[in-house]
Amino acid sequence: MTGISRRKLSIGLRMTPMIDVIFLLLTFFVLTAKFQEPEQLLPILMGQTDAHVAHLDSRPMPIRIKTDRVGCVVVVGDQPETLITAENPAKGLLALTQIVQTHIETAGAGPIEIYCDDAVAWDFVVKIYDVLYALGAQNITFRIEE
Repeated sequence: MTGISRRKLSIGLRMTPMIDVIFLLLTFFVLTAKFQEPEQLLPILMGQTDAHVAHLDSRPMPIRIKTDRVGCVVVVGDQPETLITAENPAKGLLALTQIVQTHIETAGAGPIEIYCDDAVAWDFVVKIYDVLYALGAQNITFRIEE
């Protein structure tokens, strides 16, 4: 075997193709990632309370929001139900505005308690809150029924 020369095989990793593959994968994941959209902030006014100020004995206006197959159903006190649909929410929100305005004119502007089902879409809750806030309600509380 003197005529056959043995080449010494070099065993090692070639890093250049490996780095190219890693950068391609990194680029792919960065460009295809979907990030969570930021939540919209609800306007909340924090007032200072004084211990010497007498609290008014006004009963809160209950608003119940229930889920429906086309949107949500809103019940203000003992008023009839108002349907807010996903296709045309403005129509239902206008009816809700009229009901709340009538209630405020007759009973006065007092605290509002919102009872909301877990299955109601957050978009509807925010729109209803925005309507109440636009009508001048500042004492809005979210409640859960026990």
